[in-house]
This record gives sequence, structure tokens and C-alpha cells, in this order.
Amino acid sequence: MASPPLRFEQRTAIVTGAGQGLGRAYALLLAGRGAQVVVNDINVAAADGVVEEITDAGGIAIADHHSVSTPEGGVALATEAQDAFGAVHIVINNAGVNRPAEFADLTPELFDEMIAIHLLGPCHVLWPLWPAMVEQGYGRVVNVASGAVWGLRGQAAYAACKAGIMGLTRTLAREGRYHGVRVNCVLPWAVTDQSPDRSGEEFGPIIDAHIHPENVAPAVIWLAHQDCPASGESFTVDGPRMARLAWIASQGHTDPTPTPESYRDHWDQIMDLTGFTVPKSTNDHMQNTVMPHFNPSTEEPPQPQ
Repeated sequence: MASPPLRFEQRTAIVTGAGQGLGRAYALLLAGRGAQVVVNDINVAAADGVVEEITDAGGIAIADHHSVSTPEGGVALATEAQDAFGAVHIVINNAGVNRPAEFADLTPELFDEMIAIHLLGPCHVLWPLWPAMVEQGYGRVVNVASGAVWGLRGQAAYAACKAGIMGLTRTLAREGRYHGVRVNCVLPWAVTDQSPDRSGEEFGPIIDAHIHPENVAPAVIWLAHQDCPASGESFTVDGPRMARLAWIASQGHTDPTPTPESYRDHWDQIMDLTGFTVPKSTNDHMQNTVMPHFNPSTEEPPQPQ
């Protein structure tokens, strides 16, 4: 017997940067599943166009044109959503820009712009909404990072901010777990109108056929549903492929009297991921990854082997 479809009736969702591309796909799918959607985008025509698409299809949506790059914009967005629909249950922090530049060519002003939008933007949106989510005992937050965190030339500022989003997600999930608020992170990959033409590349036909926003959106919307059990996790979503990402730690090398040479001489052991652990939190890392390498009976580190 097939499972019932996932629905979002009586849920209000904010999607930032929802005027085009991935954000638009998230907003359309949420609305198609019954959610009331706040379509946020500083491109007025784009946001209004997505709202028109939703309402023409029988859905419920309003447009918001505030920038999430300032605290004032975050407060105004939250206020508009609450005035229109009451409680806010879902936030998808998707808004962003990309300013590719080699690190040597980055300016503090460019870096500040990226931080304001990509790292502080989700905070600006959540600061006015988080207390209400805690009070109502329910919330779903999906933060959007990027595969650039693995290292991508010309993307130092972008990658740094997106890596920060992954760390923010982990901590918010720890704080929200006591209040019914779950927070996860996605690293999506999709070809949009702004993407370079890949049709002539070896994998171009596959990318064109599968790696598009409509195939990414279902994974993001699943993370936004009340039935999704995950929190504090990150997922790569490559078109129609969703996979869990994990921060892992090797068994490493413990030396009670460390020297640079001792780590040099045990470098292979330090780098060996055999028997790796997956810390769930900072405390978990200490308890299950670090402390087992020390002898609890003597409170002294074991002798190196």
C-alpha cells in the first residue's frame, strides 16, 4: 500500500531568493502541496511573477521584496509573513549571490557583501522568527550551502560563507531539539538560467536531462516536512540524487609528549580514515572520539605505540 503524499496544509513557509531558479522551484512545490508561501526576492517582478504562478494554480502566496542582507530586512520579512498568515512554520534560507574572484583579487567590501547575504542573511531571517518557533514548539529550517565548500577556485568568499552555514545549522539544531525545531542544510546542484552552457561537455546531456531545480526541490521540501526525522544534518542534492554528508574524524595518533616529529612519523595513521567516527556534536566528539584515547583509570594518556 502506497504511503500518503506529504502535505503542508495549515503551514506557512518563507522561501528567500524565491524569484527564480531553485528558490522558485521550492516555493512552487510547497504551494502545490498546500503550504501558504511567502515568496521573498529583491527582484520585484520575479517575486510577483512566482506569486502569480502559485495563485493561478489555486495556491496561496504573497510576495516580499525585502533584502535579507540587513537585520531590518529580516524583521520586515518576518512581520509581513506573520501579518498575512500568523505563525511561520518553515523557513528555507535560499537567497544568495555569487561574485567569483580569485582570493588575491578579493576586496574586504566584496567579502563583506557575501557575508551579509550568505552567512548573516539566514540569521537576519531567523532572529525575529526563532522565539516564536520555540514558543509554538514547532519549526523546520532548511539552510542552503554549496558544494563549493569542498574547494572551488575563485570561490573563497562564497565557500567560506557556505561552510559557516553548515556550522550554524549544526548549532541551531542542538538548540532547537528541545523545542520541536529541526534544522538541516542542503548543498544543491542544478542548472539554472544563470548556469554556464555545459551541453558540449562529456556529461552535458546527463546534466541537461537531470540536474535541474525541479529535481532538487523534492529533497528540500522533504526536509521541511513535519515527518522528516533529521536535524543538524547536511545533504548533497545533485538533481535527483540525495545523499547524507558527514563530518568525520580519524582515529588519529595520541602522544603524551607530542613533538612535531612524532606527528610526522605517524602521519599515515593520522590520515587513515579506517575506523572513523561521526561526531554528532562537540560534546559527542570529546566523549566518543577524544576521550577513548586516554586511560580513564590513571587519568594519564596511554603510552605511544
